[in-house]
Amino acid sequence: MSDGVGDYWVIEVAQPIVVWGVDPTAETAYEAVSQEGSVPVSPHVPARGGAPLRCPQCDADRGWTAMGAWDDPVRLVCPAGHGWTPWGDQPARGRELMQELILASGIEAYRA
Repeated sequence: MSDGVGDYWVIEVAQPIVVWGVDPTAETAYEAVSQEGSVPVSPHVPARGGAPLRCPQCDADRGWTAMGAWDDPVRLVCPAGHGWTPWGDQPARGRELMQELILASGIEAYRA
């Protein structure tokens, strides 16, 4: 029986895919505060609020079809048929999302 890792997955994702990212200004703010030396700070860079992925062509944020294998960056197709790969310049981030979607789709049941 296959473990699902080498399989190609096509997953329907009805709800928005909310992603969390690092606040691009947090590191700068941290550096400014630490140079002042007046406020104790943590080296942790806080994450900004989550935002749904949106189709770059039509702005759709739900009704995705996600495609790929376990080791692939996710390929998304919106309801209008526009295909794209989020974070094309960061394939590791796209792979992580593909793996999260596979796990959420019930790979445990597939492995049984």
